[in-house]
Amino acid sequence: MEFEGQEFSLNFTDHTILETEGRYDDVKQIMEEESFVGCEWMVRSHLTIDFPTNSCMFVLHFYHNKKIIIAEYQSSVADVFYNSDIPCVSIWAQDNGWNCPQPHPDLIRDGLEFWKHFWETRVLDSEYLDERYGERVIDYSDYIEEDEDDE
Repeated sequence: MEFEGQEFSLNFTDHTILETEGRYDDVKQIMEEESFVGCEWMVRSHLTIDFPTNSCMFVLHFYHNKKIIIAEYQSSVADVFYNSDIPCVSIWAQDNGWNCPQPHPDLIRDGLEFWKHFWETRVLDSEYLDERYGERVIDYSDYIEEDEDDE
């Protein structure tokens, strides 16, 4: 796979996620066919992403309602401006029918500015940050060109 011109690979540990290539509809079908699983289910999987210059590890919780919680995260890149891990997971999740991932509140409390950046830029969602900071507002004024007549 490729993200922003970089080749990378996604490696999941859960058999259901592997078998379905992570597609929500297929995961849901398998989980609902299992007699011991009710309407509400959760699949836990480790995910390793390998880029040519770095790698990262996630523990993800995939829920019946399309929610993905990032329960754990370790990366060799700490700078938010050079971090491809989080956007890569977010795009992959949404391309496969899941909602935008949410970091667990404990992760956010341990690295508030890191996670807040990805929440503010809408790469991730977070009920915790929504409650703490209110509704996210995007300021488009930097992107709108003023009319020459207004000068």
